[in-house]
Amino acid sequence: MSDASARKRQKGLQGQRIDIALATNPDAAPAPALALFPSAQPPAKTPFTLYTPTGSPAHRQALLAAETDEIEFESRNHLGLAAGGEDDGYSTQYMIGVRNPRTNTLTLHAAPLHTFTPSIKSLKAPEAALDSAAAALYTAQRSALGTAFGTKKAQAQQRAQERNKLTESSFGTGAHVAGLQSHLQQSISAKAGALPSAADIEAKANEARPIPPFNAAATSPGDVYPLDGVVSASELHALDLSALVAAPDFKARLQLLPYRRSDWIRTKLRQLLPARASAEGHVANPSKKDRDRLRLVVYLAHLFQFRQAARPGRPVDRAHVVEKLGAGAGGGASAALVDALIERFTEPVRAGGHAGGEERTVTSTAEIKCLCYMLVLMLRVDGWNTDVTTVAEDLGMGNKRVQELFRSLGCQLVAPSAADREKLVAQGRATSAADAAKSKKASLKVPLQFPKERRGKAKR
Repeated sequence: MSDASARKRQKGLQGQRIDIALATNPDAAPAPALALFPSAQPPAKTPFTLYTPTGSPAHRQALLAAETDEIEFESRNHLGLAAGGEDDGYSTQYMIGVRNPRTNTLTLHAAPLHTFTPSIKSLKAPEAALDSAAAALYTAQRSALGTAFGTKKAQAQQRAQERNKLTESSFGTGAHVAGLQSHLQQSISAKAGALPSAADIEAKANEARPIPPFNAAATSPGDVYPLDGVVSASELHALDLSALVAAPDFKARLQLLPYRRSDWIRTKLRQLLPARASAEGHVANPSKKDRDRLRLVVYLAHLFQFRQAARPGRPVDRAHVVEKLGAGAGGGASAALVDALIERFTEPVRAGGHAGGEERTVTSTAEIKCLCYMLVLMLRVDGWNTDVTTVAEDLGMGNKRVQELFRSLGCQLVAPSAADREKLVAQGRATSAADAAKSKKASLKVPLQFPKERRGKAKR
């Protein structure tokens, strides 16, 4: 009978209009609150105390605190994320509705959320530790308890700590102790004077970089990285350019290169040699400067192909490298050139298995070294200003990674000018001027400056 009456009352309330009102409690009056206990939860009858700053309403920037025999609970409802006003800093606003069935009115009360973090009393540091005298007493009492009731292992550890503790009288007293102290101070001063300076440490670190030999005192970009330190004259002269120069057109010249999928190499080949020989069979005769640059372009084509043949982390198979470089200008790469590449851009690593010995492998350091040598040669051919995006696409690497390599060589990254941005858009290498602005050029500047090492904790 009672269930039927309840259902009848609920059915009678359906469709009726409910008036909503907002509670206007005085600032000093207590307000309802929502509590969130992520871990430990206090007993239901635990009394809580409300704390608010002087002059602040009771429902804003409040602190609720309570404690049991084992745990303390404390929470603030204000996050402190902003300082613009009283309401700043709340992550979410909550309301509690109280319905008056007699007047059919729903009154909304503001209810800030309090998230409680419990702290165990037994794990908190004793307050006596703030005072040195009290801390000493606490240590002595703990030592006495350990001696009386501790295990043998704990007692042995405690005795070892007491023996190793240094005090002002650990070395005794008298004139001989004063002499020992003076000797130690003089020895420390002498050793400290022999320590390398910050400049010496930085210079030594720069010399250990996997980059070509450099001249830190160079006054022009062309003198920073001498060419003979990047590639020897014998390697360059081992490249025969006669077949490349005499080829009838660009397509035939491209087929003579061991690596043909580089836009940078294609562009330089078009710039240094005319697109097609004359109808009379006239062969192009580039100047000595262009021939030198052409040799570097052909050498870079060998380096591109070498990166394909010698993969990082794998032993280098010389026969495989010779096969991959066999389509070089003039009928293939010479044995001396292949040996020079393997010697320069690989490192000896102990071979596995029962045979032992060593094998040449492209380690991570050797890989970075090869990339840096390639970037230096590209800078030289481009007049020490190279487009980063083109190089990154040719190497199959991200722009940021290639930018870091250019910085490690002492280059500065320069944003393209308005004319360069228009040119990139016209060539189809950028969809818009904003996209073209992301493309940067690496420019080698003097005096040579390498990036400084970051200090301090890394940001997470």
